[in-house]
Amino acid sequence: MPPEQRVFPDPAGPGRMDRLIEELGGVDIAFGGIGINGHLAFNEAREDMTAQEFAAQGTRVLSLNPETRTANAIGDRCGAIDTMPKRAVTIGIRQILGARKVRLGVFRAWHRSVVRQAAYGPVTAHFPASLLQNHPDAVIYANATAAAQPF
Repeated sequence: MPPEQRVFPDPAGPGRMDRLIEELGGVDIAFGGIGINGHLAFNEAREDMTAQEFAAQGTRVLSLNPETRTANAIGDRCGAIDTMPKRAVTIGIRQILGARKVRLGVFRAWHRSVVRQAAYGPVTAHFPASLLQNHPDAVIYANATAAAQPF
């Protein structure tokens, strides 16, 4: 991809990403994974919002939940939780849900329960990936580890 087409959310001006996506006509395809609490692109689970309120959130800076930091430290940092950031800038869930296609990959053993909750659980801000149940073209790709029955 040419460098001029590489765009990252800016913590100092997160709304710029949303405006750019709108100017370009939306997102054709969003790629990602599902976090242990159902987050998509660090759009962390919220108990204090309805699914509709949650789905309206744009790109922003937020604090990462302890379970997100722990799971990422185990999977990506050999358990070094102190090296995991406590805050992140994330593309908005509104932009992800608005993508024409969403493709998610899951491959870890703990994804066994995550996949089932995303696909068959209630649609709620408590488990953000569940909002994709209402998306017209969302697909979860799972390897044999993630597709196995949960314990």
